[in-house]
Amino acid sequence: MIFVPLVLAGILGDAFGKLFDVIWSVIKWIGRLLKKLFQGLIDLIVGFFEVIYALIDGLLYFLYKIGVLAVKLFLLFFELAKMIVSLFVGFAKTLASLVYVPRGGSGNGYSDMLGKIFTAMQPLKLEPIAYILLFILWMFTAVAAIKLLSSIRVGGE
Repeated sequence: MIFVPLVLAGILGDAFGKLFDVIWSVIKWIGRLLKKLFQGLIDLIVGFFEVIYALIDGLLYFLYKIGVLAVKLFLLFFELAKMIVSLFVGFAKTLASLVYVPRGGSGNGYSDMLGKIFTAMQPLKLEPIAYILLFILWMFTAVAAIKLLSSIRVGGE
């Protein structure tokens, strides 16, 4: 009697095993069918979003490069303005130094001594020579600055 339930259990186990194998095969077949049916649609949707992503990526990169160019142009004009301002400041200081008026010192004896030297040199009339030398110095400096600025080319030499 013990043998009968074991045989019956083996038959039922094999039957249900084969039944579940068939059910699992049907589920896998339906899955493969759905994959084949929707794979084209999924590829189309993925391709569309890849194109959209590439367009957005290109646009953002373009905007980034425009920003980099704007910063570089700003720095270029800022440095150019600094150079022009320093050139004018140097010109103004040179023109201001053409006329030296000895003043009272700020606690040291150098200004008083320079004032005495300039007073003693008044009869020699050396001011025109100093003016001429300062003008020549300024002209050479201006010509050198213009040559330097004109030698700067795109790409250099």
